[in-house]
Amino acid sequence: MQNLVADKIGMIYKLPDGGSVEALKDVSFSLDRGRILTLLGPSGCGKTTLLNILAGFLAPTSGKAILQGSEIDGPGQDRGMVFQQGALFEWLSVAENVGFGPKMNGRSSSDTKKIVDDLLSTVGLGGFGDKAVYELSGGMQQRVALARCLANDPELILMDEPLGALDALTREKMQGLILKLWNETGKTVILVTHSVEEALFLGDKLFVMAPRPGRIEKEYELPFAKMGLTEDPRKLKTSAEFIDKREEILSLIWEMEEEIMGRRGEVV
Repeated sequence: MQNLVADKIGMIYKLPDGGSVEALKDVSFSLDRGRILTLLGPSGCGKTTLLNILAGFLAPTSGKAILQGSEIDGPGQDRGMVFQQGALFEWLSVAENVGFGPKMNGRSSSDTKKIVDDLLSTVGLGGFGDKAVYELSGGMQQRVALARCLANDPELILMDEPLGALDALTREKMQGLILKLWNETGKTVILVTHSVEEALFLGDKLFVMAPRPGRIEKEYELPFAKMGLTEDPRKLKTSAEFIDKREEILSLIWEMEEEIMGRRGEVV
């Protein structure tokens, strides 16, 4: 069942000098419920712009996005956003951060507490509810951000470089957690990343985007996200199939980067 449809989305930014930048042009795709899509491409290809349009933070200058049959025309509780930095409320405890959405939605204290306790346990932070967020490591803060996003039970989860600020070991652990949550919740997930390896590992569908204007250059259907639920991530990432696909995508992006820089054909 198609859950999300992007219909010829375009975005043109007006510049102070009267000029303009075409960030996206005719971006169209459909995504079934329960898929996890990763967006990859050179800087300036419109990945974050597309994510912000799907979140309702930006209105496209052309085209539209449709979620569960309704056009997206602003932020809504059917979508949740996880940013590169947790964007948590530092004056609230971990539990208060996670329970903020349910509380604002009028849920009872007992219901909110159950939601918070269940989610903190799910993300591996049981017993940390009374902690201040500034007492937590970066990885733990991102776990809180994931729990807070899930607390509103969104249909679509949007992630903008959610693991980009983490060290390598924590990043790998968090990749496993994202796959676990995706599998257990059945949510539709769209994740922006600059890491080819991360995009391959986390996406059961992957778009490589090309810049100027941003558009979908190539689409991949991938087995690695489902495989990562049961197989050792290190062995999976060093398998011949994974490495071949990684090198193929790296070459594609490298060609784009060379074209952008006007360096195609130069000997370095």
